[in-house]
Amino acid sequence: MLNVLVLFSSSQLGGAERSLSRMAFLSSDVNYYLGTLDAEGPWCDWVRGNDFNPLVYGDYNFLSLVIKLYRDIKQLPIDVVYVCGLRASFLTRILLLFTPKTKLIHGVRWNPDSDSLLDKSFRVVEIWMSWMVDGWIVNSKVSKNTLVGRCSIKSDSVHVIYNGVEFPLDIKPFSERPVEVLTVANLNNRKGYIEYLKNISKIVNANSNVKFVFVGRDDMDGRVQKKIIELGLSEYVTYEGFQSNVNKYYNRAKLFILPSLWGEGCPTVILEALSYSVPVVAYSIDGIPELINNGEDGLLLKTEKDDEFTKIVNLLNNSDRLSAMGEIGRSKVKSKFTIESCMNNHNFIINKISEN
Repeated sequence: MLNVLVLFSSSQLGGAERSLSRMAFLSSDVNYYLGTLDAEGPWCDWVRGNDFNPLVYGDYNFLSLVIKLYRDIKQLPIDVVYVCGLRASFLTRILLLFTPKTKLIHGVRWNPDSDSLLDKSFRVVEIWMSWMVDGWIVNSKVSKNTLVGRCSIKSDSVHVIYNGVEFPLDIKPFSERPVEVLTVANLNNRKGYIEYLKNISKIVNANSNVKFVFVGRDDMDGRVQKKIIELGLSEYVTYEGFQSNVNKYYNRAKLFILPSLWGEGCPTVILEALSYSVPVVAYSIDGIPELINNGEDGLLLKTEKDDEFTKIVNLLNNSDRLSAMGEIGRSKVKSKFTIESCMNNHNFIINKISEN
């Protein structure tokens, strides 16, 4: 049986961390270890809460970190390192020069196609250091196109595996849920919260019964909360902060909105919302159109149009349509996007790469 170390750059708990870690909890065909280059964080607590012991390297100084990681790779021993994050990818490429039998897979969980410093740095590393990687796993077709087209990576070295979610069996009937719109995403600029709040002002003017709930870590130093007060939306918008378990929020929502403006691959939150029969509204960017069938289980909006909020108002005023869209989305997740499907696809590709 293969020993695989899934190594994250961060110890924060987001969609990528939840999806890949759950895969490790379930697998019987591959022996997974989970690790982070960061210090103790929410992801570590969440992993332990699932009776799994994470390897935490960031609690050491840099030299000790490198030595401990190298020893673990040699002594466990690790056959494949599956890295997520630019820092983990760069460090591991250098380290594995000294363990040539260990395979390296780079997991790319977003579409690195923008002009941001992170994406530019990512593309430079991939262009010049791709020879050190045995394969890439991405979670959207558009991300694969970016790696092939902008980083000159061979197409057959990049494998598309969509995220997977735990399929909930006990969900609240749609008719018993309040008119509540949920957004689960960390508060940062690319998530589009400030722009979204301006549209919320228009929505509540048309439907004063709707409430909005934001869940996620605040990376904007309170700017979103200040904007809520500035726009007079405190009665309509509630910010719940970071939550390690968001299931209760999905189980209350009638609509999920992800206002991201760029940088998405396969957002796990979209799949989680659909699994709870919650239709999804999002901008038609990056890998999102690969998850939402426009008009069937959600709506795809155009970022350049200011009047798109009217579609949300119309949807909120049609409870029967919301319910029907939610059921279609839930069926789709059950057939295509479960954690078991994600795990089986990963195990197949990891075994294939390890044999080459």
